[in-house]
Amino acid sequence: MSSITVHLEVPKRIETGLASGSMERVGGVIRYSGNKRIVAWLREGGKIGQVTESSVGLLDDVIRLSGNQPATLGKLLAGAIPILGVAMAGYALLEHIQGIRAHEAEIERIYDRVSEEFQRDREVSLHAALDYAENTFLVNSDEYKRQAVAEVNYDLAVARGQLIEDLDKLLSAEVNAANMDLAMNYQVLAMRVCAMGTRLRLEIGEDEAAIDWLSKCVNGHKSRARSFVKRWIGNRTAIYFHESVSDEHLDRYLNIERWLRERRDVLREVIFQNRKYFWNDTATEALYTRSGLNTVLTEEPFYLESLPNAEVLIENFQRLQGYELELKSMRSPFKEWEALNSALIDNHDGYVMLVSDEHSEVTNESSS
Repeated sequence: MSSITVHLEVPKRIETGLASGSMERVGGVIRYSGNKRIVAWLREGGKIGQVTESSVGLLDDVIRLSGNQPATLGKLLAGAIPILGVAMAGYALLEHIQGIRAHEAEIERIYDRVSEEFQRDREVSLHAALDYAENTFLVNSDEYKRQAVAEVNYDLAVARGQLIEDLDKLLSAEVNAANMDLAMNYQVLAMRVCAMGTRLRLEIGEDEAAIDWLSKCVNGHKSRARSFVKRWIGNRTAIYFHESVSDEHLDRYLNIERWLRERRDVLREVIFQNRKYFWNDTATEALYTRSGLNTVLTEEPFYLESLPNAEVLIENFQRLQGYELELKSMRSPFKEWEALNSALIDNHDGYVMLVSDEHSEVTNESSS
């Protein structure tokens, strides 16, 4: 990478690109929609040194420009739903550990150990890994760290496997608020474990192994995120075309279908899939039931809750995916890449945008 500049606000070119759709945000990475070339990265500043400049509102602006609606944006910014960090590649190992500890504590606080069957030995493996990792990196010995990382990653793999097992049980259980909320918590916790395992490998210079581990995590979470999103939007999706549904909510549903089908032109396919239900009275009644099931009628259409939750699920997955994209975009070893970024952002508070000058004038049509 030739050079990188720091921006405390969204550059006009990127703002225009996000608004027009020629650029897209995937977690903490901004890239061209067509050729997928990465243009910029989001990072947190203010870690070290005297903070002289602040960019506290930049992340909010980027999320808005990415097309998130007010209801979803409120959930993201208020922390109403568990959310992964958007700049995970920039987090130190201890930040990953602290994030997992805080998330586990929040799960225990919210659910008060009601679901003991979803606890089991996972906590033992996870806490052992966190304690060992924390102590390991206080030791000034590269050889010891390498040996310890293998043991810590084993415990993390065990804990992640149990988390995935718990998550799969919840995703196959009855669709209700308690099950879905707990599943969202477990999904984010499993992603945090993936991120920590990646950071451990990076810490000892095993960049290729780190990317390989993270890629496997991303692929595994993609299928679960898709299943989870489908459960939220329901199986009677013709109702989103009902005259009572606003244009905004229909468009949000179509954007979710675009993500599920991994292409922009989905309308014809969605209409053909749903048209047999368009005049089905039973299907229309599902407008006012939880997640499209024939349960108790609610005062408001279910999609006012389900659409934002589905969008947050996609956001969380894309933040993990963005971590992978950032690591794959490095043109130097992680330690060098991280040192360069740290030197650039130490004197800035909040989130900053790192923009590659090499790509600053490249258009989506002309680049490859």
